[in-house]
This record gives sequence, C-alpha cells and structure tokens, in this order.
Amino acid sequence: MKYNICVPIPIKSLKISGSAPLIKNVLDTNPNLIELRFDYLNEVQFLTKDFIRSLLNRIQPKIPVIFTLRKSSEGGKTNINEDERYQTLKMLIEAKPRFIDIEISIDQKNLDELIHLASRQKVTIIFSYHNFKDTPTYTKAIALLDKFSKKLIKEMSVDLRIVENSIFKLIFTANSFEDNLLPLKLNKIKSGKNLKLISFCMGDIGFFSRIFCVFSGSLFTYASFEEKTAPGQMNIAEMREILKLMNFKV
Repeated sequence: MKYNICVPIPIKSLKISGSAPLIKNVLDTNPNLIELRFDYLNEVQFLTKDFIRSLLNRIQPKIPVIFTLRKSSEGGKTNINEDERYQTLKMLIEAKPRFIDIEISIDQKNLDELIHLASRQKVTIIFSYHNFKDTPTYTKAIALLDKFSKKLIKEMSVDLRIVENSIFKLIFTANSFEDNLLPLKLNKIKSGKNLKLISFCMGDIGFFSRIFCVFSGSLFTYASFEEKTAPGQMNIAEMREILKLMNFKV
C-alpha cells in the first residue's frame, strides 16, 4: 500500500517570487501531492491565467496539483462573493491542474457548469465537505454522501463515469477520541473501485484519523510544511517520523 501525503501551500502573493521559494522547499520534501490554496490571497480577483500557470508549471507534471479556492464558511481565508468565486474557479480549471476542490454546498447551476468544464479539461473534481463543529453519526455521514451522489446522478444527470472518477472528501472535527473512528469506518466500508474517498477528522484530537485514514482506504491525507491550513494539521516531517516508528516505509 502506498501512503500518500498532500501538502497544502497557501498562496498569499500575486508575485511569483512570493511563492516560488516555498514551493521549492515543499518539493524538496517529496510529497505525493501539493494543494495550492488560492483563498489566502487578499486580492484573489486579480488572479491571472499567466500567474496560475506559472505556479502550476513549477510543480506539474512531476507532482499532481490540487487547486483550491475555499469558501469562507468552510475554512476559506478571504471573503469573496460566490459569483466572483465561481468565475475564478473556472479560470483555475482552465489552467488544467490534476485536481480541483469544489464544495458540495456550491450553487447547483454553478456546480453543473464547473463539472462539465472540468470534464472537458480532464481535471478530476474533489467534492468536499467540511464540518468545523463536530463529527456526525455513521448513519448521517452515509446519508450525506448518498444524498450528494444521488443529486449528481439523478437530479443533475451527471455521467456515471464522471461521478466514479471524482473524489469525495468528507472532513469532520473530533471532540473525542472516539470521533476518529467514524471517518476510518467510512473509508473502510465505502472506499472501493466505484467510490474514491478521503475522510478524517480535524482538530488536535483528530490526529489519529489524520494518520490512519490512509490505512483504512482514504486516497491520501494532508500534512503541513510551515503553516497549517486546517485545525490539527501536523507537519509532514512529524507525520513521516510517526510512520517510521510504526515501521512503515515512506
């Protein structure tokens, strides 16, 4: 089994020189994926195609890249209205990263157009959900996943091949150690050839599921380099040290 780690990089400057050294340092850690978080920009509306492609070309095709412009209600660091965010997401997809992260709560009309654009550009969508308060029951988590899957297939008539090629990301917040078991169970039961899943818990108590989610079927987990982009995120060096102590080669 391959243990995949994605390192998020906050993009805070519209100048290449503001991000290039950090990208180089992250590349030196040999992550399996890199996520570029564009919601850390104060002036995200001034993003250009040339700037986006310049960042991407420093990483791909050597390492797959996820583009993310997170909405503020799910952890995004900048306030941007949904119309502007939608237009920017289209521009990000057109740059052709390997993956684009889109929240399942996005407006259905915008979601439909983004799905079709991503399909044309051969960009895989990560449909994401983040709960910053708690961890639901297994029944509620399954219902959330099934409801969105049915929405894509039955209400929006999205091609089944597109749905099966997409990734579903369900992230919760652990308020007790037992909460860690929910995403592990979800990964174990639901991950398979027809469903690609990422699930773990945020928060300091969620460290257990952040590490063990991959062992239970999650496609990958996330670890920071310098700055945490989510509560409880651990450094990639720390994560690898823990894995080595468990006699797991990374």
